[in-house]
Amino acid sequence: MHWILQSNFMHEEKYEEMVQTLERFGIPYSVHKVVPFAGELEPAPALATTNVICIGSYSMRHAARQNAWTPGVFDLFDQNFNVQMRHWGRHMLNADSVVSMFKDAVLTEELMFIRPIDDAKYFAGRLFERDEFLDWQTKVCALGEDDGTSLSGDTYIQLSTPKRIYREVRYWIVRDQVITASLYKLGDRVTYAEKLPDAMDAFVATLIDPTATDYWQPAEAFVLDICELPDETYKIVEINTLNSSGFYAADIARLTMVLEEAFSVKE
Repeated sequence: MHWILQSNFMHEEKYEEMVQTLERFGIPYSVHKVVPFAGELEPAPALATTNVICIGSYSMRHAARQNAWTPGVFDLFDQNFNVQMRHWGRHMLNADSVVSMFKDAVLTEELMFIRPIDDAKYFAGRLFERDEFLDWQTKVCALGEDDGTSLSGDTYIQLSTPKRIYREVRYWIVRDQVITASLYKLGDRVTYAEKLPDAMDAFVATLIDPTATDYWQPAEAFVLDICELPDETYKIVEINTLNSSGFYAADIARLTMVLEEAFSVKE
């Protein structure tokens, strides 16, 4: 399988580990700049195969689709919050969310968590104060200001009450198997570590077990963010596109080789 990597993707040392793994095993790859939003690659790759995987910004999905690359990008755009709720409702951290168009959104509390309902990266989900959001809403919808993204008044977002979270962990899942995982937040502190609570691992195992009642596979490979609440229960924060997610303390060599083995087409 040919790997297409975005140059300077996230400036992570784990990115370099992926490159070293590809080189160590003689796996073909090339590095390209990615035109923001359009997803065009510079220089344009000249490949003799369509068995290609992309690692980099979410906009690379456009190039993957145009070139009919397989697996290309494990795009989760259609698996938005509404779809996730139908499958995982009781397990979702923000199950109390109200879904609204950006232009129609109304904050019912002074402080609310807001994010897009899909994985299109219009903006990063976070807590907004009411006046802060109203100012932003006015700039985008009434004044038509361009904030450098494709966000518009018709973009669907979700609004939910703030939650107190003890820790957050990212799991990389390929064909119903946890390949690697990493702690990325402890309370309000960004903290990377590989050691995770056994009970959280068990919770994730029930979600990806094909025989389980709540089983759902949004893509053959995806990232699942899980949090631990103060009462020691676990909830799903969100899913993310594996190709464009931060690596944190993940075992990148293992992830790279599992993806290579799972999706390489033997010619």
